[in-house]
Amino acid sequence: MPLPPWSPWLEAGDLAALKESLDWFHRPPGGLSRLLGLLDRPLESLWQRVPETARNSTARTIHSALRTVLEATGGSLTERPILDALCAEAGREISGPDQIRRMPLSGLDRVSRRCVAAYRRAAAVEGGVSGMAGLPGLVLDVPALYGLIFRMIQETSILFGFPIDPPAEKAHILKVMDLGHQTDPEARRLGLEELQVMQAMLGAGVPGREMEKQVLLRGLGALAEKLGTDLTRRKLAQTLAVIGSVVGAGVNYQLLGDVGDTARHAYRLRFLRRRAWERENREGRPTRKLSLDS
Repeated sequence: MPLPPWSPWLEAGDLAALKESLDWFHRPPGGLSRLLGLLDRPLESLWQRVPETARNSTARTIHSALRTVLEATGGSLTERPILDALCAEAGREISGPDQIRRMPLSGLDRVSRRCVAAYRRAAAVEGGVSGMAGLPGLVLDVPALYGLIFRMIQETSILFGFPIDPPAEKAHILKVMDLGHQTDPEARRLGLEELQVMQAMLGAGVPGREMEKQVLLRGLGALAEKLGTDLTRRKLAQTLAVIGSVVGAGVNYQLLGDVGDTARHAYRLRFLRRRAWERENREGRPTRKLSLDS
């Protein structure tokens, strides 16, 4: 797999992490994600029975939830618990991005995994409760679910040392969310390419207004519609009251895991890109030479 042009400025450990993340994005889905893909055809008849008004309602609810979290200032998210977790991991004071950038990537990974695990548990509980109500519960489930997803990605962003409020950052969060829903390998490959272009734009300091124009507003409605279709198909069995609670909990748990792992690897790539850029500017030459086969 070709490495990005900035990889020669990484040291051996960081280069191994870069390869691991790139390999992860090209890995076929596993576990419940693969099972859900296999269930697409058996659930097709059930999908056709879902009233169009219900489908549209789900898309509208997701659009509203996305718009709400995008318009929020981020003030409701307290950074202190995240920084405290990083302090405990590092064994020293971590007060902001400058200190985070000097942490070993392995420590950030451990904190990120614990963060994702906590959100998976919360989403499972929420999905189990809403699943008891069948189809009406699915509509009620959406705002809470996407609130958890967005907040989890925000926390991941902060713990890797990136801000969350500027429009450009919110566009990046949306892209991570979108990519986290993908189970098709080709869709994941294309999504990764788009994510890397966006990260290059962010690293180059592209103005937030330009990012918003090109990425955020252009596809928010389409993204909401696509996520609505994906989510509803994942959770069709939740409309059956007998098993709805189990499916609601399981699908929420898996979706938070998919998006959480995507966020960790996405911000890993961005963290490493920034570290390579800093070393390039500081040292003016690569730390190692790469062969064409590296």
